[in-house]
Amino acid sequence: MDTFLLFLTQNYLAVTILLIAILALLMHETRRGGEKIEPSVATNLVNKQGGTLIDLRTKSEFDSGHISGSLNCEPSLEIGDVLSSKEKENPIVLVCQNGSASKHAGLKLKKLGFSKTYIMQSGIMGWKGQGLPLVKE
Repeated sequence: MDTFLLFLTQNYLAVTILLIAILALLMHETRRGGEKIEPSVATNLVNKQGGTLIDLRTKSEFDSGHISGSLNCEPSLEIGDVLSSKEKENPIVLVCQNGSASKHAGLKLKKLGFSKTYIMQSGIMGWKGQGLPLVKE
């Protein structure tokens, strides 16, 4: 342990640069599929900025309760086929069950040229956790 502390004190500049690089990499990785947003921000993007809400859950999960106005895109479907090219400039909000599947869909959308992709934090679980309504159609 003494050797490690000695190394840190003698190479503090290199260690600091390494820690900053690791932090920057972590921040970059968390935002790759899109910026994570709260449900209230997602509602604002959809209602006031003409955004589209894409629900990435299966058809049965979607039918059991979904956010009003959302489009269903099952994991087996290609997400680019659900959206038209005119929506590339509008905000796209991705929501899944708990927030993990949205990152992969966001990466696909970014590759297709959709510049404003957002991921709802905690997915439908976070939406329900804030007491927000789901509809069944």
